[in-house]
Amino acid sequence: MSDPRRPPLPMRHTAEYRVRFDEATPAGLLRGSALLGYVQDVAWRHSEALGFPRDWYRAKGVAWLVRAVEARILGPMADGETLAVTTQLTGSRRVMMRRRTDVAGAGGDLRAVVTIDWAMTDGRVPVRIPVEFEQAPLDGPGPFAPIRVDHPPAPPDATTLRFSPRLRELDPMNHANNGVYLDWLDEAVAAAGPAGEAAIATLPRVYRMEYLRPAGPGAALLSTAWPERPADDGGPAGWAHRLTDADGTDLLRGRLDPA
Repeated sequence: MSDPRRPPLPMRHTAEYRVRFDEATPAGLLRGSALLGYVQDVAWRHSEALGFPRDWYRAKGVAWLVRAVEARILGPMADGETLAVTTQLTGSRRVMMRRRTDVAGAGGDLRAVVTIDWAMTDGRVPVRIPVEFEQAPLDGPGPFAPIRVDHPPAPPDATTLRFSPRLRELDPMNHANNGVYLDWLDEAVAAAGPAGEAAIATLPRVYRMEYLRPAGPGAALLSTAWPERPADDGGPAGWAHRLTDADGTDLLRGRLDPA
């Protein structure tokens, strides 16, 4: 039974972020990795407000890992602009929770909507979410179908970039931070030529990424992109993306489509 003397737990958390010069592309717009960085940070701040700081997770021996992302980019987010980033929990499963995060400009106009499926892990395998999390308020339907991305094999003429994670792209868990994968997707699509360059600048647009395995320091990565018509609606061609290691094992499957 809840304690009537205790203030209600916050359904949402909002923080402001000013787009820094080093977070912007040559076009002066917010990079995908920086956007997802804001989304991760505000999620942590909400977790702290709910009573679950980092020390709580360390004591429990658990952590959240990003399993999938859907990022809808609705408008430009420019260097020097201050954005209001609001997050809330919208769904729960046995070992997963879903967050929706809205990014708005100074006038309140929506610039991006990011949905993330988080999985609870003990560092080796997914584990059941601790019972304490049952008190966290949900603002959404509750149960949800996890975001998935499936592709056929890449065609022979697909564009492939080869590289290893840079030091600045590694996070405290010593693997590439999930936000960096969005930059890698954009880089591979843009490398395909003018059509790809246009695709990563299109507004609105939507990214979907399913994370399968982490990319660690020194990993030999192949980032491959190719145009592909969506199977579900027959609409304008989007772009498929696959990140693999040197053995051909999928680390991430992604899509970029006009929204």
